[in-house]
Amino acid sequence: MRLSRTRPAIAALVVATLSGAGILAATVTARAAATGCRATYGVTSSWQGGFTASVSVTNLGDPISGWTLTWAFGAGQRVTQAWGATVTQTGSQVSAGNASWNAALPANGSASFGFNGSWSGSNPSPATFALNGVTCTGTATPGTPPASGSPSASPSASPSVPPGTGTPNSMGFIGCSMAENVSQGYVAVGGRRMWGPYGTGGLVVQSWTDTNSSAWQKFDQQSSRYGRPSAVWVQICIFAQNGVTYDEVRRLITNARQHAAPGAAVYITGQPLYDSGQSCSLAGANGPALTDSLARQAAADSSQNVTYSGQFRLRSGEVADGCHANTAGQASLGRQALAYWG
Repeated sequence: MRLSRTRPAIAALVVATLSGAGILAATVTARAAATGCRATYGVTSSWQGGFTASVSVTNLGDPISGWTLTWAFGAGQRVTQAWGATVTQTGSQVSAGNASWNAALPANGSASFGFNGSWSGSNPSPATFALNGVTCTGTATPGTPPASGSPSASPSASPSVPPGTGTPNSMGFIGCSMAENVSQGYVAVGGRRMWGPYGTGGLVVQSWTDTNSSAWQKFDQQSSRYGRPSAVWVQICIFAQNGVTYDEVRRLITNARQHAAPGAAVYITGQPLYDSGQSCSLAGANGPALTDSLARQAAADSSQNVTYSGQFRLRSGEVADGCHANTAGQASLGRQALAYWG
């Protein structure tokens, strides 16, 4: 992804939520699926003629094993590059299909992706979104009950790590899509203390250094929903071309304290590290190790009063696109987060 320099973020957040009629079952013995979704779109960075956007979609219906989110631009905007989804555009119509690692959306599960785009004149947010053809309104349409004698669904497997015991949604986080990978896995394996994903894809360090940025506005919306968090996880996440400085890390910590509850605990980590021979092209070959080193430096700096939680790791077979976690990787990251924070 190309971001040649840090530019002021322009807040543009819409939540489009729609629901549609249930999908007809393929056989008379299967019930119609419950459907519904919520989509969140935000412009995280904007400059003359270009912008970066983050999109999050939540499935409010029955589990789905593949998804496509569609919308229309109203002012001639064009998608030029995307990550976390396969995005195509015909005229004003845009279609974003899942990547291999985020295809499965359980009930109340979320996926996030981001893209760079171009604009001319104005850059309004899309008015509506549809998930697999069902317009998103934020509510679910129940499916029809199963026919008599229909086989019942197999019970879901219990998470291998006991569910977290902390106060639900009392811990916030900041970071990029890598933090969302952790959050997705954390929720999936039963974590309750930390927030679920909230559309932080593409929000690297420079998105969080301005306490009034659209990234922090997203954070504050979560705080309005759950209350200001008593703990915050700060993930240092970078793009190779932007890099990161220790001064920027300190600004993240300062801003986290400002937006959290008074006296909140602050935990800090870098991006996930990879097995030997693997690297993340978005962060650069040495990027993940650099973020981990800076997290350790911050924890050793008595003036910052933060706790280094440890390293997150993605093993061979847990990485989908060279950077992000696949489904197994998300679960692995979630278990690591549970071990750190409960």
